[in-house]
Amino acid sequence: MLVMPSPSDIVKVAIEWPGANAQLIEIDQKPLASVVREVCDGWSLSGSEQFALRYADGPQLYITEQSRADIKNGSILRLAISPMRAARQLLERIQSHGIDARLEALKELAKLSADPAFATEFINMEGLATLVRLVESGTHFGEMLAFTLTAFLELMDHGIVSWDLISVSFIKQIAAYVNQPMVDVSILQRSLAILESMVLNSHSLYQRVAQETPVAQLITHLQV
Repeated sequence: MLVMPSPSDIVKVAIEWPGANAQLIEIDQKPLASVVREVCDGWSLSGSEQFALRYADGPQLYITEQSRADIKNGSILRLAISPMRAARQLLERIQSHGIDARLEALKELAKLSADPAFATEFINMEGLATLVRLVESGTHFGEMLAFTLTAFLELMDHGIVSWDLISVSFIKQIAAYVNQPMVDVSILQRSLAILESMVLNSHSLYQRVAQETPVAQLITHLQV
């Protein structure tokens, strides 16, 4: 017997795609992959598995099977490249040799890393390890370093990776930024936030952070 979805199980939304007229569709209980396939067909886009839906406003989070129940009637969504594809592209750009391309990639990463679906894919591709190596190298400064630290913090906040796995050399580098007498305020704020998270989330890191960062130095920053 075919069971029709109740009106409460159906939401009407608008889907956007750059350079195309928006599609008005109804999303029922069919799998999201089927919804994305229909949307792609509407714009004659091939490879629907390479796409996903995101909110067009606010944090612009990816919509997953777990979060689809939060879609409200009348929401404006947009078709976007899938989290996996976005993670792969950003990781390649971060590892590129062009400074401008790397900076733009890190800037985009700092924003996207707050998204759980993207974060999972990026971490699975060893993206977090790549950021750790960039910090440990000590070769990044200014905006590039600030975006790297922001992305690292956002990725760790999802709880996918344990803070206990953070290397001693990474801790030393973060502590070094805090201990510098003249450090960019954005880098200082992010470094302090990372050290705070280490202390709050890992008992084993507490002593290490205390060794690397003198209390007097922390008090100096807190008084600013």
